[in-house]
Amino acid sequence: MGILVIITVDRNRHPVLVTTANTCGCYVSITATSFLPRQAYPDSWPIKEQPIYGEILPARLTIDYPDSELRISIRPEVHRVMNIEIVPPHAENKFHTVTAGLLPLAILKSLQLSDGKFTSMYYDTWPLRGHVKGAIKPWETLLLSLVSLDLFVGMDKEYGRTAETGNSFYTSLLPWNRKASDMNDFARFLRFYDWKL
Repeated sequence: MGILVIITVDRNRHPVLVTTANTCGCYVSITATSFLPRQAYPDSWPIKEQPIYGEILPARLTIDYPDSELRISIRPEVHRVMNIEIVPPHAENKFHTVTAGLLPLAILKSLQLSDGKFTSMYYDTWPLRGHVKGAIKPWETLLLSLVSLDLFVGMDKEYGRTAETGNSFYTSLLPWNRKASDMNDFARFLRFYDWKL
């Protein structure tokens, strides 16, 4: 299981939205920053906090310093976003920081095995095309497949163009919202959640 963090920037490269989602498309959160004009918010957007399936995340982040850092905290064992915050430069850091390198998503399609061969992280044939190998979640299948009309609901997926990955990265369980909530078309995804960008 993984988590996607997507930073939406304006023309001046200021961050205006922080979007997170688990790699199954679940637990989506969208948090505005102080760079986003209020008229771009959804009409009923909360002022302070937003509940996301048992977690309480900020509804808006204030960025006071140009060199501030974004910190996203993950709840142990369940791997869900439990906090999003802006950390001012030179703030005391009580965490051990590990800097990860940036690599293209395509590298996940050619992972080296111990025997020197390469494999993709994803299935490449129907019916599991575009899903992470070995990520079937029996409880989600049992409880949510009928509601979502998706036998592989809850499985971690490839994030990319739907036509290339073979499945949509939908974020709403309702089948009629599958296309509109697909994060692979990010502008349409934001409109689905009523952001006016």
